[in-house]
Amino acid sequence: MIQEFSGKTVLVSGAARGQGAAHALRFAEAGASVVVSDLRDDLGEGVVEQIRMKGGQAVYQHLDVRDGGDWDTAVARAESVFGGLDILINNAGVVACEPVDTCTDDTWNNVMQTNAAGVFQGMRAAVPAMRRRGGGAIVNTASMMGLVGSWGYAAYIASKFAVVGLTKSAALTYAADNIRVNAVAPGCVDTPMLDEEKKIMATNPYWDFDEWVANQPISTIAQPEEVSELVLFLASGRARYCTGGVYPIDGGSTAG
Repeated sequence: MIQEFSGKTVLVSGAARGQGAAHALRFAEAGASVVVSDLRDDLGEGVVEQIRMKGGQAVYQHLDVRDGGDWDTAVARAESVFGGLDILINNAGVVACEPVDTCTDDTWNNVMQTNAAGVFQGMRAAVPAMRRRGGGAIVNTASMMGLVGSWGYAAYIASKFAVVGLTKSAALTYAADNIRVNAVAPGCVDTPMLDEEKKIMATNPYWDFDEWVANQPISTIAQPEEVSELVLFLASGRARYCTGGVYPIDGGSTAG
């Protein structure tokens, strides 16, 4: 296998399971040194062990993406252990489905602090380190719900629209530093978060999950590894002319 990311260091948030774990494993396969970060320490250490068993390089770093100090520590760990930071994958997120009139302050604040402020904090911590490396690539995880509206999901949709805006602003701001910033906008992906969301949907009179999937242009669920391939492309030199883009990977759900 081509070691496309040999000599590169990547920091992946929310990497203990689901899409984040898939991204971390795939980057390691492609030769990157990986900082696996999450709140779920045991699961995160397990991802590191998987990478090392396959001959890759990785360390685990506890990270609450809502905490700027945690971000500074994670970036410093990447620099101290692997010599620098080249790639940031802002993947951590939470989901909630509550309309505006019933969304509590706690729900709103947690979703916005995790999904939107977490991306902001991550980029703020990573940019100086990438400048020290002469450039880098950032891939933020938005959502198809950062491109269209939906019943309920008030905080979640607001947070993902914020990720899209942050991505575009950062792309314009840091292009002169040779730092590219893009976002992926996944739809229905087979992860533990989807299992949580299906439970939420079951209580929502406006959503029928199976019917929704069946009505997509590509009427199936994506696997996390499929999202990883897009993420790796955007982080790679093959995407050198891509910045400020938001790339749906949603079975065509937002095409019409």
